[in-house]
Amino acid sequence: MNMGDHLSKQFDAELIALRSRVVEMGGLADEQFVRAIEALASGKSMLAEQVIANDAAVNALEVLIDDLCAHIIARRQPAASDLRMLLGVSKIVSELERIGDKARKIARLTHAVHDAGVIESSWIIDLRSLGERARRMLRDALNAFVRSDLETAVTVLRSNRDFAKETSRATKQLVLRITQEPTCAPALLDMLSITRAIDRVADHAANIAEHIVYIVRGTDVRHATLEQIEREALRD
Repeated sequence: MNMGDHLSKQFDAELIALRSRVVEMGGLADEQFVRAIEALASGKSMLAEQVIANDAAVNALEVLIDDLCAHIIARRQPAASDLRMLLGVSKIVSELERIGDKARKIARLTHAVHDAGVIESSWIIDLRSLGERARRMLRDALNAFVRSDLETAVTVLRSNRDFAKETSRATKQLVLRITQEPTCAPALLDMLSITRAIDRVADHAANIAEHIVYIVRGTDVRHATLEQIEREALRD
């Protein structure tokens, strides 16, 4: 094996290790989100506290992965496609960190809404359903990243468009309650923040899907329409 082959194998190993770290961070962000929804549904304060405490681990992985990307770029001076992957990874872990933030926010507000006694069972059922759909989008986005699967990435983006309509409906119901029950407004506003946090988790999953299109195609589609993204991602 000549020196060039050796360096190439080292570089490939570094990229594989980097992608594994992203998957690890994605798994942790997913777990945080699931626990936050469960804490909200059950009212278990200990579970909410665990989510809040574990947020530091999500943040630490973001710093570690960004540092790995910077060192690889500095040492290897990667070609265009590999550079796109490294830049895309940096953007993806930023989205994952924000998902962790939303999980922490849900957990932090859990105490207030349960103590206020304004939670209705129908809202919990809706939130569980929305949370599961947002989680499915996140897992699909992570799977699309692992496989460089543009079809799945586009599916996530389509799902987010429909998801936004559902969270909008739930938001309007809470706003109506606030006008009808002004004495409960503080707790209802916390419930509104939780609903919006779940909506943002789905948005971050969709952003990850857009970054995957950039990694694979080399096209920045962050401000493109869904139809434009579909054409770019699914072209032959």
